[in-house]
Amino acid sequence: TNFFLFFSLAPAFSFIYIGGSVEILNLTYTNDLNDPTSQKFLLQAKAIQNYLAEIYESSFMGKYYLNSVVAAFSEGESGLRAYFWNTFWAP
Repeated sequence: TNFFLFFSLAPAFSFIYIGGSVEILNLTYTNDLNDPTSQKFLLQAKAIQNYLAEIYESSFMGKYYLNSVVAAFSEGESGLRAYFWNTFWAP
C-alpha cells in the first residue's frame, strides 16, 4: 500500500515593532507634554495615534497593522516632535 502525507505550513507570524518620530509643524511643545498622565499628553497622543492608524490601515501594510503608541514628546526644530512605536503581526 502507498501512504501519502500532504501538509502545508502557513508562514510563521511574529510581532514586529517599529519605532520612529514625527514632527508636527503647527504644534508647539509645552511642559505638560512631559507628563504622560496629563490631559494634554493623552489628547495629543490619541490624535497622533489615530492619524498613524489611518495611514497604516489604508496602506498595503494595513492587513498586518495592530496599533501605534505615542511614548513621548519633545520640542522639534520647527514644531512638536512625537516619538512612537507601531506594532504589526506579520509573516
